Amino acid sequence: MPHPVTHFEINAKDQASAIRFYSSLFGWSVDTNQPGGYGLVDTRTGIGVNGGIVQNPMGQSMVTFYVDVTDVDATLQRAQNLGGRIVVPPQTMGPVTFALFSDPEGNVIGIARDEHPSPAPAPARKTVKRTAKKAAKKAARKATKRAGTRRRR
Repeated sequence: MPHPVTHFEINAKDQASAIRFYSSLFGWSVDTNQPGGYGLVDTRTGIGVNGGIVQNPMGQSMVTFYVDVTDVDATLQRAQNLGGRIVVPPQTMGPVTFALFSDPEGNVIGIARDEHPSPAPAPARKTVKRTAKKAAKKAARKATKRAGTRRRR
């Protein structure tokens, strides 16, 4: 199973300053009306992944990305077996269970499992209709071409 990156997180020494910086630089919308004042980032692009900006309680600055996994505990065990170490043990927030580990070089990586992932958005009705029309026209052209080839022989 593939394991996509699903979230990024900027741990800041000064969350408000970081929010101002990234909002101004990239035009991101940051909603801090979340539990604990977590700054939920919407990049407003419709592509890529969204993330968060958080005040790091230990006054550290770091960037973390989160990878979707099917089993948080098993993935942590594999990370340890490969030389990593657990930084934050599994925790659950709503439908999401997450944990942090460091790789052998000390980079902190997040893993997460969403028990209720959002369904993929359905294609717009116009797109479905256009695709169906194109497929029908292509099939008709092939049929006409085949019929014309048969007549010539």
